[in-house]
Amino acid sequence: MALNLEPVYREIFEKFKTRKKFSIRIVEKNILTVDQDEEICGQKEPRAFEFKSPKEFEEFVRLENQFEKDIESQLQGNKMPYR
Repeated sequence: MALNLEPVYREIFEKFKTRKKFSIRIVEKNILTVDQDEEICGQKEPRAFEFKSPKEFEEFVRLENQFEKDIESQLQGNKMPYR
């Protein structure tokens, strides 16, 4: 018997603190599929991510949030990464 992990995935999803646009596509057989709406040069380039466990998804959210924090700190500071 499979557990209903959808509420757990939704709770983790709400922890996203990023400018990237993510949306939950489907939770099926406890596998979460998340879409990222990405626009490159004016063209939409959607990306899909699959997660087999809440722990895996939580790590992804943590890494995305950390990436966003790093960008914010670079923009706030005097040091520019390309110099």
